[in-house]
Amino acid sequence: MTNTLAVDNTGRRPVLVGVDGSASAQAALAWAAAEASFRRCPLRIVHTFTWPLIADPFGLNVIEPVNDGLKAAARWVLGEAESQAHHAFPDIKIEAALFAAGAAPTLLSQAQDADLVVLGSRGIGGFRGLLVGSVSSTVAVHAPCPVVVVHPHREGTAFPASPTGRIIVGVDGSDVSAAAIRFAFQEAAHRRVGITAVHAAMPTRQHPSLRVPADIVEQVDRQLFAEAMDSERILVPGIDVETKLVHNHPVQALLDEADGAELLVVGSHGRGGFTGMLLGSVSQAVLHHGCCPVAVVHPQRAKAKNPAPGQQPKLQIAAWNRLADLKELS
Repeated sequence: MTNTLAVDNTGRRPVLVGVDGSASAQAALAWAAAEASFRRCPLRIVHTFTWPLIADPFGLNVIEPVNDGLKAAARWVLGEAESQAHHAFPDIKIEAALFAAGAAPTLLSQAQDADLVVLGSRGIGGFRGLLVGSVSSTVAVHAPCPVVVVHPHREGTAFPASPTGRIIVGVDGSDVSAAAIRFAFQEAAHRRVGITAVHAAMPTRQHPSLRVPADIVEQVDRQLFAEAMDSERILVPGIDVETKLVHNHPVQALLDEADGAELLVVGSHGRGGFTGMLLGSVSQAVLHHGCCPVAVVHPQRAKAKNPAPGQQPKLQIAAWNRLADLKELS
């Protein structure tokens, strides 16, 4: 199933969205279709199903009708999704693909040439009370591109197609955070909205011999925070940027700002994460509890840009890490 429409999307990597007929997937479809329109790129819709393991010891030929029914139902789910996306955004190219395979492996395979993956927070197979399903979590950890997980509104409706809020991004001075900032600026440019950058400066213990005054620590923190944002301000001018340095836990600080936001962007793991962790505690928490769509960005998978003249992000990160060492010695 493929519709080729008026907009020239030649050479553009698609926005990939997984659907399964659930309310959460419908919210993800609406968000992904709008994103493809903003980016002027194709939308690739993927639906998967698996064959049931049914034995037929009596030769009654019950397996084939069951399989035919499953495939017909899967085609209907995919067709409905394609029709909804086309109706909402007739200007984009839509590709729809059906796979008889597991959802997570299929989405990860399809994501290899995608620019972005969009998923609902929980599918029809999820356990009641689960905030984010296993497929969404797995893809967010292992996808080769940024992943957006869309939570439906409390009343079950999808997010509006037109931008209604700001983009919130978590900043902590790490290279992962730098990738999240780049992605946030790109999204703000696509959607023509402002950015609120949040850095949570949690109270930390200091070694008695250091005696670093709290006001000095905060002043340096603010300076490094501003420098982390300035490189992207130069590369993507014209974006309304607000910076907030708050004294709170990072998860709570980000969730507080996310209420009514267009998108919440976090790095896959922060400066304090353990080496080798693919998804840190902060990104996991906001992925599960965010009240708006949440984007998880991995540093090595984000598109790299040449630093602006005079900007030295590695030195900024090293300085921020040195400040963290001074604050956290005990």
